[in-house]
Amino acid sequence: MADLCVRLVPLFNTLNEADQLEIEKLVRKKNYQKGELVMDPTGNNLVIVAYGSAKLYSLDKNGHENITQILHTGDYAGEDWLLGKNDGSIYVEATGNSKICLLNRQDFLNLLRKQPMLSIKLLEQSMTKMQTMQRQIDLLSLPKIEERLSEYLQEYAVKVGKKTFNLPLKMKDLALYLGTTPETLSRKFALLEKQGVLTRKLRKIILN
Repeated sequence: MADLCVRLVPLFNTLNEADQLEIEKLVRKKNYQKGELVMDPTGNNLVIVAYGSAKLYSLDKNGHENITQILHTGDYAGEDWLLGKNDGSIYVEATGNSKICLLNRQDFLNLLRKQPMLSIKLLEQSMTKMQTMQRQIDLLSLPKIEERLSEYLQEYAVKVGKKTFNLPLKMKDLALYLGTTPETLSRKFALLEKQGVLTRKLRKIILN
């Protein structure tokens, strides 16, 4: 059971082992390289990150990215698409070499009909994701970039359970997420290192 994609998704935790195995049979697994597009606006799959990382973003009318969610191992996206919401500007892109599991919309809807408790679980998970998006808004409201960066790193350290880790995003993507530029972000990393908040060795971060 440890290797099942569905086991990674809190949405399916309410199901027994037999039901999880049935869902796993419906899942398609694919390896993606860093920078490879996982889902475009025509997609209708639930995207589960079995290993690696990805970003969920939209494009404005000028083609600029707006990152709305960072996906790590065990995270998922696309439930809005599965429930019929169409958005012509939403994309999912691998930010590292990743293993992605995809669950088709029709298969998912059939599951909801057979497992009504999944609908309640889906609502609960949607609320959790809204709280995560609100947290990004809170980060962007901090006036200083170094404060946003420090808060993000502290929260990621809690998420992974250790103070030494590799940045899950490229500098460009992290800068977009924090509402700044890669150049400014590099300067803020240097500032925090000078202040003794962290030690940085390329993408490796050590929080002091």
